[in-house]
Amino acid sequence: MDGNPDDNFSLSSIFSQSYFVIPNYQRDYAWDESNVNDLLEDIDFVYEQNKSTHKSEKLDHYFGTIVFEERGSVEPTDFEDYDVFGIVDGQQRLATVSIVISAIVDEMEAIASKDDIGDEIEEKIRQRSNDIEEKYIEYKGIERISLGGLAKEAYDDVILGSCQAQSYLESSELVEAERKVLQAKEVASSKLQEWKNEKFNQNNSGYSSYYKFLNNVVKILTQRFEVNVKIVEDVDEAARMFKVINNRGRGLSLHDKVRSHLVYCASQSPRMDSENIYNKFNNIIENITIHDGFSDAEVDDLIRIHWAVFTSERSDSRAKRAGPSEIHRRLSDLDDYASVQREDYELFITPYINSLERFSERYPYLTDRKKFASEYSNMIGESEDILMEDTIQKIQLIYMHPAVQSATAPLLISVAEKFDVVSEEFADVVSELEKLVFRFSLVMTHGAQGYKSALSSIANDIYWSDIEPSKVEEIFNSESNRYIGHKSKELGIKKCIKRLEEKRERIAPMEDVISGYLRERDILNGHYTSGWGGVRNNEVVKYIMYEYERSLRGQSGLLSLSPYHEFRENFQVEHLVPRNAEAGNKLSNHDRNKDRLGNLAVLSAQENGSKGNSSFEHKYEDIYKESSLKILRDLSGPDFSVDDINDREEAELLPFIEQRW
Repeated sequence: MDGNPDDNFSLSSIFSQSYFVIPNYQRDYAWDESNVNDLLEDIDFVYEQNKSTHKSEKLDHYFGTIVFEERGSVEPTDFEDYDVFGIVDGQQRLATVSIVISAIVDEMEAIASKDDIGDEIEEKIRQRSNDIEEKYIEYKGIERISLGGLAKEAYDDVILGSCQAQSYLESSELVEAERKVLQAKEVASSKLQEWKNEKFNQNNSGYSSYYKFLNNVVKILTQRFEVNVKIVEDVDEAARMFKVINNRGRGLSLHDKVRSHLVYCASQSPRMDSENIYNKFNNIIENITIHDGFSDAEVDDLIRIHWAVFTSERSDSRAKRAGPSEIHRRLSDLDDYASVQREDYELFITPYINSLERFSERYPYLTDRKKFASEYSNMIGESEDILMEDTIQKIQLIYMHPAVQSATAPLLISVAEKFDVVSEEFADVVSELEKLVFRFSLVMTHGAQGYKSALSSIANDIYWSDIEPSKVEEIFNSESNRYIGHKSKELGIKKCIKRLEEKRERIAPMEDVISGYLRERDILNGHYTSGWGGVRNNEVVKYIMYEYERSLRGQSGLLSLSPYHEFRENFQVEHLVPRNAEAGNKLSNHDRNKDRLGNLAVLSAQENGSKGNSSFEHKYEDIYKESSLKILRDLSGPDFSVDDINDREEAELLPFIEQRW
């Protein structure tokens, strides 16, 4: 790069005779579609401004500051010497430049492949696209930007290689960083097609004009986009600068900041291997984001859950303790954890990263009810494990409430760590949690904050059970009792069950749940009540009815009843006397009785769609008395009145609920 340190450089200048690598303390590729679109719109804006011939001064676009770390040099050929730089700040921008240019190269190659392009023009286009590719993507078998990390395979295959982004997206199991790279290529390719359709005709002259346009886009991006460059000389200074830059709120996720600090610490320690820490953390991210529907946000959630369990620090407790409240700052600043001022911070980092990695293996299954059922239901057929079937079922209810996942996951993962998911201890904890969640969150519709702190505290105590206090003191560089668990995990689980029972009876006694909520005249939407809005989730009623159906069947009858995670997909809440019953088929005081518990059941979606608004008499004759569900066959017909609703509630459903939960 020619020029003074304070000059602005074109991208063409910084790519000239340079290769770039991504340091281990950096985050993975993270730009989303909106970021890439913003860059493309900036390119289009500069293009439109500069194509006006009457303007003597062409518009430049400032592309921010880039910070490089010197990494020596490499000789791509015998007669060349290229500088190698680690990218401290600017990875997302420079990587996206290469991705956009790869899409442009693809378009140039597509033009060269047209049947009606002459040989001489084809050769000219291919030579130009090759020159661009060598300068910004790969030269002499060395990638201009070695992306590394979790995005490396997708980047190598699609940007450096010949794989199509769309087919790669459809056919591969991808982590979040890989999806981001592929989406960036897709966005760039789509935008080029959009520009082609807007600006050019699809004939021979159109090819020529479009090719010239692509050349202009490359020139604008590489010559009109300017950056200010700062260069640091060693990895220590680079890592510290990266931390300073990205602690100022420049978009790094929590796990990026945690990884950066841990890798930096390892790089400064003669007793640790920074590459090992880097690979472990990438494995943690992959364990989460490889699952459909899971992204970097869930990795951050894992960091928070694990921190509460490992350190006993919740968000509310951190605010009351010395030091900053953000997890990444506490990790790096406090001597209890991994402050570089602590002489033996390795004693914290090794158990911390190993523990976090184990949590990452369980997290997807213990925070998502569908994944839990999918992962563990295959064990039931093999071992006829009734306990596991019961656990799978109860997990479905626990995660019915959206806020409950973050409240219960620390305890579930902690117990799974000590006893495994397939254990009586785990099943016992799930049973206690299910009762607590059912009463307090699902029926009474209170937030999980009512028990979240207690569950986190219990999880921490269980996690550190069976660990010698001296070992705990060594890890945390502290003699504080708050890090110490129970003497044994067996004692820990007993105290856990007792604390859960006490919490449940204190905040949601069953007599209040029955009398104050489930006897109400509208348990769905809370009409005719003061201060309670109903359960507001039909699936709660569906779960109650499913459990009641199970209680009515003998052991042999349960074999023909599908598991709840399948049942809930195929059945709907049924009003025995229809909510919108026609005149003559309504209940006495219909509006105040139609949504009572005693007037509710379940029915398959198909039957509900065809008969849902028929009178009780017709549904009884056509569906109920021959139903596969005992809950419907046991109904008395052909009439159904308010007295029947009262009897069904007081003699059947409420006693069952009181006994079951």
